[in-house]
Amino acid sequence: MSSIRNITSSTPMPPDLAKKIGVGGVNEILDVFWKGYQELKSDTSFVTSTSSAEDDITQKWYEKILGIWDSRNRATSITLNGLRPIHQYADNTMRKPKGKAPTIDFCFKDWSTDNSYFGAEAKNLYESRPDKIERYVSTGVDNYTTGRYGSQSSESSIIGYVLSGKIPDIVNELKVEIAKVKPVANLARSTSANPQYKSSHLRANDSQEITLHHLFFDFASA
Repeated sequence: MSSIRNITSSTPMPPDLAKKIGVGGVNEILDVFWKGYQELKSDTSFVTSTSSAEDDITQKWYEKILGIWDSRNRATSITLNGLRPIHQYADNTMRKPKGKAPTIDFCFKDWSTDNSYFGAEAKNLYESRPDKIERYVSTGVDNYTTGRYGSQSSESSIIGYVLSGKIPDIVNELKVEIAKVKPVANLARSTSANPQYKSSHLRANDSQEITLHHLFFDFASA
């Protein structure tokens, strides 16, 4: 009996998925994110407006991503075995005794890493809507920095659905808002091909540095 308890107590924390799949794996996921957006943008049956709901856009985008991911795996062009996109994933790590578990829009995970995953949380953004800028941080960035989402993950993502305005202007507003939460490093461009940025933060529950990838999808000109 005691030996079983000892084995259980010495079991290590589940590995960090981002570290497990490495830089190449993270970039593979981000590339699929962009390809899913491009397919969604070119889909004439899908129309966005300033009144489009985040969940509706995310559902359609997720469907595109799932198709791309399955196609790539069938073609054996990637080696991220066991990794799958999951829609509306309930993260039980920070669940309170009463109430539902925090639910992220979707994530990539494998079942060998427990609650470590590469998360994607989406937010609508508009020109001249400071409330949406604040919400991007308070229910996007902050959900990761408090450990509500991805408490066992060193890298995650936030997707900005830009429904009006220009991405550079919105990014500048976000930099000001993110600065209020004292990041290790504020938004910085990480690719030249796409409006993709990253920021670094210290997670409150364990003081670990985390990286957030910020992707901005332009639906304003759709």
